[in-house]
Amino acid sequence: MHLKYLSLCLFSLGLTACAQHGVRPQVASASLEQKAIQSVNAMYEYPSYDYRGNFKITVDPSQIKQNVKAENTAKLDAELQKKVDQYLREQKVALSKAQKQTLYAAIANEQGDLGLTSSARSEKINTVLFNLLNDLQFSYDGSIHYRQKMGSFNLTARYEKPTLLVQAKLPMVLDLENYKFYINYFGLMPYLVNKDNQNNLAYVDFSKYKAFFKNVDKKKFIEYLKASSAVSYRLAEPQNLQRVSLTEADRKAGAVERIRLKTTVEQLLLEVDLFGQVNEKYLQKSVLGLDEEKLAETLAAEIAASDAKKGTAGKEEQKISSDDAAAVSQQLYSLVNAHLGNTSTSEDEEAESASSEEASDVAVAETEQTSENEEVVALTEDQCIELKSLKNPVALGDINYCQIYGIDVLDQSDTSIQKAQIKSRQDALKQTFEAYNQNQFINDEAFKVLWLKHKDEIEQALPKQRNPITIDVALDDKGRAVNMDYDVDYTPAEFKHRFNIKADMQILNYGKATSIDQQQLKQAKSVAEASKGSMLENFIKGFSEKLGQSDVSEHPVGTHSDVQDLDANLAVLADKTYDATHAYDKTYKAVFIAKLTAEKPSYIKYYSVQQLQEIAEVYAYWFSDEDTYNPQGKALERITALQKKHHLEQDDQFDHELGRAVDHIVLTTIQGKTGREAWQKLQKQYKQPAQLFSKQYQLEFEKQNGVSAEEKHLLSETADILGNVYVAARKKQLSEKTIQNLKPEHNEFIDYEIFREVYKQMVTAKK
Repeated sequence: MHLKYLSLCLFSLGLTACAQHGVRPQVASASLEQKAIQSVNAMYEYPSYDYRGNFKITVDPSQIKQNVKAENTAKLDAELQKKVDQYLREQKVALSKAQKQTLYAAIANEQGDLGLTSSARSEKINTVLFNLLNDLQFSYDGSIHYRQKMGSFNLTARYEKPTLLVQAKLPMVLDLENYKFYINYFGLMPYLVNKDNQNNLAYVDFSKYKAFFKNVDKKKFIEYLKASSAVSYRLAEPQNLQRVSLTEADRKAGAVERIRLKTTVEQLLLEVDLFGQVNEKYLQKSVLGLDEEKLAETLAAEIAASDAKKGTAGKEEQKISSDDAAAVSQQLYSLVNAHLGNTSTSEDEEAESASSEEASDVAVAETEQTSENEEVVALTEDQCIELKSLKNPVALGDINYCQIYGIDVLDQSDTSIQKAQIKSRQDALKQTFEAYNQNQFINDEAFKVLWLKHKDEIEQALPKQRNPITIDVALDDKGRAVNMDYDVDYTPAEFKHRFNIKADMQILNYGKATSIDQQQLKQAKSVAEASKGSMLENFIKGFSEKLGQSDVSEHPVGTHSDVQDLDANLAVLADKTYDATHAYDKTYKAVFIAKLTAEKPSYIKYYSVQQLQEIAEVYAYWFSDEDTYNPQGKALERITALQKKHHLEQDDQFDHELGRAVDHIVLTTIQGKTGREAWQKLQKQYKQPAQLFSKQYQLEFEKQNGVSAEEKHLLSETADILGNVYVAARKKQLSEKTIQNLKPEHNEFIDYEIFREVYKQMVTAKK
């Protein structure tokens, strides 16, 4: 909570004009509630102040010792192993005894890493982390200067043992006058800073967003911050707000009174959530001055500028990179267009336009049909909760769909059921409070009226078992907070360990804060400059260029591919199955059951082997390409019937990460077996790079597109030209002269995607 006050103060540096006046004198008869509120809000009433504090996170050591006794060898649950054995037998998968044991151990380790079991490996990792956490001490200090629109925050982490001492300090300064954020991260990551700048601050310039700060109504923003800080005290029951004895630290700080608030983490979070909800429109429109239309236009302009910049960078890259297949492919495309001209452009565009319109009509029709289907099969959150109590078997599609609401239908534990009920009640409560979100300020006193009005609903929306938190605030003779202490006991429902968080913060030098070294700010370098010559210069450069942008690189397989030991075993299983069956679907089903056992063991126990085979059969159909697996006739009718049986008819009813991961493993096996052997044969047969490229391109083109006997000579001529393109590009001599023999009839045999793949294959083979 002290970080909440601190962060709000830092953010409000450039937004407040209220720092000119002093604190109102305390009324002798003021209630504890009012005293506490005025004390914490004193931080918004003075032009400056200093602060410092400590915080520590402790994990119950007795629980760590108890969990260390876990078995040294990961073992798969006997019931799960029996199911997998039976499944593999029926799939006619022949693994040796050693291969089976290795696979089962990998599955058990994966379950432990995912927190599904208490495997020795996961417990050992947790033990190391928890012991490290118990020995870490955190401290911080800094100052707030409202008039200068500046604030500093220095974080220190200290790890000390009898023979080891490690300390790292992270100084930071926020300057909202010049729109810069300063930091010296050398203590945290020395390899990110060059030698000349290890003692200097580095800055990030965010002046491109200054318009946002200028739109803020400063007076209203401070009112909102004060009300937000007051909510917890305003809502406290009389017995949970008490006057307690002063500590020695309080007396040294000049405190004359100490007030204690007792509440729970769950109630605090709900208070913050609902208070923010009823004021959401007011905060966005009246306080922050956000215009949704203008914001959308700004974002669109930024994205367009970013794309244009990337396009320019791409063109430059094409000139210098001979390893980049995509860049060479783009250069080839430009050369081909320039060489052949655009004689048939208008006809092609008309045909493409007609095709596009037809495809659009089909897409709209399919979307409408899908929407109708989803309205029929989609489950509500309440229906998902009801499924947990049903005695009849639940279809896998329904189980997967309920994950959207965070509901695990198969988890019948009291904790899971209560968690689902609480979530449903909180969602209903938020719908009720949404009616009060009307672009008008609801302060702490008005919010209390709403809270009391819905008190019964709020109590039902809070769990029975809650995590306590105690907040003490010590006041000086002017009613200002000078010491704040926090004590939190937190035990997550899904976790075995109990955490204790203790924190304190001292606020001092009201109106006379320690000045921030301006000379140090003047000597600061940009992050890119400070990192120049360091190990991660390119990374920092890229990060600086993308400040304010969203650039997410999506892994093709998802997080499922990150567990190497399990994937290695699944690859062995896939190889064995495919070698024996030469069938995509049978290989998919074998890998699917092993993967599902590792990640969703409750599913394996819940369904029979026959049901699991049926589910795997549907997954194989859903996640495969038609070229790889395309059942017809009775086989397709069977799969359609199984889809209805298991409610696996819509996209949301599948686990996409799981389905794609298994498909990737199976395709790697299939392609690795056939493609690798053929490629090695070609390499031995053709020693010249141009010839090798040409032959491999022909094979791939024929495999993917098909070629008639009459067209083969044109494909061969095209492939020979592309072979010359490869050689020229590698020598950085690619020009229109390279493709001077290219004729219009060759153009339809240029597949740029195949060109890129063969190009990458050739480059890799030469390394």
